Amino acid sequence: MTALDDRERQGKEIKPEEKNALTANLATGSLMKAIWSMSWPLMVTTISSSLVGLADMHVAGYLGSSSQAAVGVSEQVLFILMIFIMSTGVGAQAMVSRATGAEDQEEASRATGQSILFAFLTGLALLVMAKLGAHKIVGLFSRSPEVAEIGAQYLSIYCLYLIPFSLLNIINSAFRAIGDSRTTLIIMLISTAVNIAGDYLTVLHGWPVAGLGVRGVAWSGVIGTSVGALVAVSFLMRSPLKGCTRYMFTFIAPVIGRIVKIGIPAALQRLGWGLSTFVIFFILRCLENPTEALAAWTIGIRVEGLVFMPLMALSLAVASIVGQNLGAKQEERAFKAGWHVTYIGLGMMLTSCALLVVFSQQLSDIMTRDHATALITASYIRYNAYGGPFLALAMVLSSALQGAGDTKTPMIISYISNWAIRLPVAYFFAINMNMGPDGAWLSMTLSVAVMGILTAWRYQSKAWLQTQI
Repeated sequence: MTALDDRERQGKEIKPEEKNALTANLATGSLMKAIWSMSWPLMVTTISSSLVGLADMHVAGYLGSSSQAAVGVSEQVLFILMIFIMSTGVGAQAMVSRATGAEDQEEASRATGQSILFAFLTGLALLVMAKLGAHKIVGLFSRSPEVAEIGAQYLSIYCLYLIPFSLLNIINSAFRAIGDSRTTLIIMLISTAVNIAGDYLTVLHGWPVAGLGVRGVAWSGVIGTSVGALVAVSFLMRSPLKGCTRYMFTFIAPVIGRIVKIGIPAALQRLGWGLSTFVIFFILRCLENPTEALAAWTIGIRVEGLVFMPLMALSLAVASIVGQNLGAKQEERAFKAGWHVTYIGLGMMLTSCALLVVFSQQLSDIMTRDHATALITASYIRYNAYGGPFLALAMVLSSALQGAGDTKTPMIISYISNWAIRLPVAYFFAINMNMGPDGAWLSMTLSVAVMGILTAWRYQSKAWLQTQI
């Protein structure tokens, strides 16, 4: 029996907003129903979001492989900056979900407001850094002057994305934490529709300004995310978390400290992964056809992302479910939730990865008109499809650990698999063994396998159940 159930039984008054706060309680009732109610909207959300990346690459393909490579490099640069905002979202989701499970609405609102404030200021600082260093940064990752110039044009505009993204990320994290994944679905569908429409209108139809090239792709991303942020704020003001506005304009050191404590390991984990991708970039630069290899990797990430996005949805869902159940002191239910969601992810990956292997070449041919790029892309898709089941273990269980506030362990596992295995193996196979891009792709499969096994071992130990936030 929850605290509100007990108050209602005693005949005490319960305010309407308190009942509203518990409309998506994930710590009671059928566990499978909780998983389904959270997962299906997030699956649609993540798939629609991945369509943006595919649309970016598709329209960039009309501009040539150099443009595709430039967009890929630039977005990886921006991802490094976005990491710090996304990690604030990890802290927000862990804190808000625990507060929701404990039926502490005031704490949930406080954590949401402080997270929005911290993420917005972080995004503003990162925007200034990106704007000042766009031309220098992109040039580090390509030997082609054309790719570097196009990438700098793209990044100098696309970095404006950081401000609306800071709002969008935290608000969506807070909605997921209270069990409301349907609102995030609506927000992201609107943002995605605007973004994709902008891609095709600007690049293929020259509207509203002809000749924008990759700058049209960049502006489409900025405008689409800005529209999504405005919609998110509108929903927030009508949600159980609307009280967060009282905490959005003043720093509360203990709350910020807890957000940072949870978020820093998550940031370091993502930073380590992001920086490792740049090392892969440098390895690909040393190959015989570096522009085609970079373009292939950029395309391959988006193709597999469309298939792997349901895993992301399950990961986002399990973090909230675990967090709410730990807040409600339902430790065994929290533990079972992680494995239930993982089994669903494994089943999905076995099916989808088999399809990726079979249709890898056809998918590659759709995404690029360059034959050499298409061949390398197909190879990338096949190698990474073999690691799909291990990725299910790593993503879902790692997110479950983060939902519990245990962000240090996933960070350590990520550094082991990426820096101790992926990068040395990639260099050895691709350069020393003359395997070319295939050597880099093989190293990704091996490192994901290690990551999945280590994460499953940590989760099964149950030591994370004692994590305090």
